[in-house]
Amino acid sequence: MAGTVVDGLMANVAGAAVGVSTKKPKVGGTLTVGLISDVLSFSNFNGQQASWDQSAFCKGNAFFDPLFVTSASGNSILPMLALSATPSAGDTVWTVQLRRGVKFTNGETFNAAAVVANYAATQVPTSPVGPAILPIISSVVSTGPYTVVYKLVIPISTFNIYLSEQQIAYMAAPSTLGANYKGHPIGTGPFEFVSWSLGSTTVVKKNKKYWRKDAKGRQLPYLDEIIFKTIPDDSTRNAALASGAIDMLFTTNAGSIVTLRKMKGITYIDDIHGLRDPSINFIMMNNSGTQNQFGAWDQLALPYIEKGQPVPDGVQQVIAGTAPGIKGAVNPSTLQWDLSLSPVVNSQTIRQACAMAINRKAFLKVIAQGVGIVSDGIYRTTSPYYKNPNYPAYNPAGATTLVNNYKAANKVNSVGFVIDIVSGSAEQTEQFAFIQQQLAAVGITVTPRATEQATLIQNVEQGSFDASFFNQFGGVDQGLNYVWWDSVPASPAYPNGLGLTSLPATTFIPGAVNFAHQADPTVEIAMLSALASPKGSAAYGAAWGKVNDIFAADCTYLFLTFLVTAFAARKNVQNWAYSAGFGGKRLLNPDGGSTRWDYVWKS
Repeated sequence: MAGTVVDGLMANVAGAAVGVSTKKPKVGGTLTVGLISDVLSFSNFNGQQASWDQSAFCKGNAFFDPLFVTSASGNSILPMLALSATPSAGDTVWTVQLRRGVKFTNGETFNAAAVVANYAATQVPTSPVGPAILPIISSVVSTGPYTVVYKLVIPISTFNIYLSEQQIAYMAAPSTLGANYKGHPIGTGPFEFVSWSLGSTTVVKKNKKYWRKDAKGRQLPYLDEIIFKTIPDDSTRNAALASGAIDMLFTTNAGSIVTLRKMKGITYIDDIHGLRDPSINFIMMNNSGTQNQFGAWDQLALPYIEKGQPVPDGVQQVIAGTAPGIKGAVNPSTLQWDLSLSPVVNSQTIRQACAMAINRKAFLKVIAQGVGIVSDGIYRTTSPYYKNPNYPAYNPAGATTLVNNYKAANKVNSVGFVIDIVSGSAEQTEQFAFIQQQLAAVGITVTPRATEQATLIQNVEQGSFDASFFNQFGGVDQGLNYVWWDSVPASPAYPNGLGLTSLPATTFIPGAVNFAHQADPTVEIAMLSALASPKGSAAYGAAWGKVNDIFAADCTYLFLTFLVTAFAARKNVQNWAYSAGFGGKRLLNPDGGSTRWDYVWKS
């Protein structure tokens, strides 16, 4: 969903300019890159109708250009396909001036109409991007051949970062955005399509008419070809780099990172000391014990609203999760969503007990092999916005007491739920075994549900899960995470609320991609305050700090560690951590599990 790029990387050796070369580049050659995953189909990749993970962003940076790119400091944006983004006085309208003279690789002209077409593609029912941006963007219109206006739902002082860091920044050729398009991706990027065997190998070749040149006037990109190989197994990917079967890789696996740090003949960087808050490893908890409430609103209530009819009370109760038979849980025997079961993790008491039962320091040492940092919220302790959120400390005795109190209050003899993990992942199997043992010690039984990664994500999107291993959040700006934590008032009437007028005014419904289903007006108010404040201001930090405090008290997520993203390349790969912005400014590159390819060359 929405494919946010969030992690900045730094050299793991102080003062070392790893991946940066000032030598004259050698033009030509083929680069082979090992990636973790692939999309299920082209419709899961192309343009704004797609769902990108880190591996997809690597390919996206070959085919497509974003409107803006982020500076090396992470504090400003630099021009790419767009030249400037100017906000209105209230930060609700952003006018974007576009670059002229750029064409897509099929000859189509990049202009305002193309940007509008990319936004329109998010509005088709099959787009996973649309629900993610619904709370922030109301429309995108052209006011001239090379001018577009983004009209926002709420004030966002840093919206220009969205147009640099999120998937909505990447522009595809308008002719590829139709619902029935089955062809290959076409962008304005430095490379163009040659072949793509889904789940295996993607080959791209130099875009000889690419619109960018380097500071010396040399045509970009330097490479003739890139071969992306999907190698899901971390040890196999590492071995391929060591043998020279691939030239470069990225990973988030702790064991892989430990091996790479000792591997000879490579250069290596990670983001463990990055300037920005990285993603977080956590266990996602279904706070409502229901399926996706916003999805129910879209399917059940919106048809009435669009006809100008009141939404029936029964429908409103279904969406609110208060109707009989709406709450449920995953059946540990069938591993299917079962409305006859009473949810467990919708209890704050149980979520707190789980948090207290997990020894996160031991998890870091034993499971993560010391790679990363223990997490107690959305900020690292080194962040200027960090304030101790008082996330529950390891306390198995206290956790046991909470579990026993829950049993007595609910008149049950046992407490248990299902945790989703990725099938075939040795790492997640080991993580689950650790968590299972920790929770069993305080009287909670957990059952694994192993599925393909795409199915795991689908279960989380639909809300048909109890708990799930996940990693997400972080970024150059916390505002990028608003959509993941957004909740909407049931009233007043649509479009300022959801039109559920028979529900109390205090009722909030989780947003479409608020996967944890925490509908909290206090969180929403704090986030709106942060978004309307200048980045780095006292008000900005205080508001996001309040969100962090609420998550810690509520145990919305069971935090584990901060995710470490690492890149490694053979020593003949040059300039893979460098990309010059316009005006000679360095870009943030690599950027959260992805790198730009236009300045890479091989010696």
